[in-house]
Amino acid sequence: MATRRGPRLAIALGILAVGCLLALRLEDHARRVALDPSVRGSAILPPLFAIVLAFATRQLLPSLGLAIALGAILAARFDPVDAALRIADRYAWESILLDASKLWIVVFTVALMGTVSLVSAAGGVQALVSRFTGAARGPKSAQLLTFTAGFVAFFDDYTNAILLGTSMRPLFDRLRISRAKLAYLVDSTSAPIAGLAVISTWIGYEVGLFGDAAQGLGLATSGYEIFFRALPFRFYCYFALLFVLLNVLSGREFGPMRRAEARARGGEVEPSTEFSPSQATSPWVAILPIGLVLASTLLGLLWDGGGFSGERGSLLSFATWREVFGAADSTRILGLASLLGAGAAFALALGMGLLTLSAAARAFGRGARSMAPALGILFLAWGLSAVSEDLGTSSLLVAALSEALPPALLPIATFLLASAIAFATGTSWGTMGILIPTVLPLAYHAGGMEVLVLCAAAVLDGAIFGDHVSPLSDTTLLSSIASEVELLEHVRTQLPYALVAFFSALVLGHGSVAAGLPYALSWLLALAVIAASLYGLGRPPKEEVALPHPEAA
Repeated sequence: MATRRGPRLAIALGILAVGCLLALRLEDHARRVALDPSVRGSAILPPLFAIVLAFATRQLLPSLGLAIALGAILAARFDPVDAALRIADRYAWESILLDASKLWIVVFTVALMGTVSLVSAAGGVQALVSRFTGAARGPKSAQLLTFTAGFVAFFDDYTNAILLGTSMRPLFDRLRISRAKLAYLVDSTSAPIAGLAVISTWIGYEVGLFGDAAQGLGLATSGYEIFFRALPFRFYCYFALLFVLLNVLSGREFGPMRRAEARARGGEVEPSTEFSPSQATSPWVAILPIGLVLASTLLGLLWDGGGFSGERGSLLSFATWREVFGAADSTRILGLASLLGAGAAFALALGMGLLTLSAAARAFGRGARSMAPALGILFLAWGLSAVSEDLGTSSLLVAALSEALPPALLPIATFLLASAIAFATGTSWGTMGILIPTVLPLAYHAGGMEVLVLCAAAVLDGAIFGDHVSPLSDTTLLSSIASEVELLEHVRTQLPYALVAFFSALVLGHGSVAAGLPYALSWLLALAVIAASLYGLGRPPKEEVALPHPEAA
């Protein structure tokens, strides 16, 4: 372990040294452009320190905490007492506990994850997925059903990974489909789907970060509106899902995945440890609570945003919906909707005699506690955002980079940076927390709301790609565990497929659309590239003999 950590630490120290030199250059630039005298080149050090330390140690929470401490020391002009007071008052109490919208985000995240855990313990989610498995008649239909079932668990990537991996594994073994392919399908329909869903354990976090950025810029828009406006530009998520669908329908594989499929078709059977998921009961135990969250969120946003009064125009217009969602107090609505869903889940589990009150409470508590690391990241990301605001990090970057980097290049640069950070740290949420407060103000000043929306989509997309292919990622690990395939085998087999979607999103999505390429043409070209990769490089595994396992060679 020490030999692996040494080069990584050396690289991190090198990046930090370069960052310090950059800070000195920015200091000089700030003076030349007559920026606010209180803004110094050292303003970039806290977020840079967070990135470097997270890369070096692979420990995000301590990295963010130490970055906040560094920012407090810089803001207090090296007065330790003032720095401690700033951390307690400004970066904890004021930026989190006194902000009602942030507290509602916490309520939403905890209540929804608790609800998911409760309906899973009651057998509802398992019953929902089990309805799909009976229709599988061969390898193609089994894979297509797994892809489709990924949309059933749209509300959480962890639930998707564990539930589909454990439920579909016996079916894949029986049909001689490799577990590496199962892990790829599970992993590729977890974060990409949860990241796009308008109701998920992700959206409260993303909306909160977007809302903070908009408020800091003085924009009369909500985080929810930014999320909705960025949805059409989530190219990696869309292209990754498109690749999965075409891959399954074509029946063609290439690279390490083709070899894994050939071994499975040739009769290789991996040793199995039986994992027994919750006993399936009724799918309505899952459908009704989650459906209630969806319905109450939609109705709540329409009501609170003035949609029913007609004052914002006809609901037949997409522009009206966007305006209504932007005007509504989205975090409060999400929080209240999640509490309604939790109440319905308890009522069904107890009313149908599926769980006792104590068992239901324990299941809900397990789900709520599972969000503790994510909430820790969220709290520290909010604190780091307040640090950047005090130091003027955004102002400094805007002044230094707005002329050096054309607006058309910002989305592609953002996508690459987010991908690198997420891959190095293994966390998409941490990447969002570091980059959104810094990148969005820069994007807005460089090119207005249009570039801000493109960069918001690029941050989310890059965070998901880096997390998707990183061996440090929790969803990558969960997918391999649930599918019972070795972690590095899972990473090795899915990486070529993810890279096709990545380069399609990089060149034909974030890069080309920002440069003015028509949106529809971007999709057509990406479809052509994905199809060409599958039909040019891939072959049906059934046409090949079983190949020896790489480790056996």
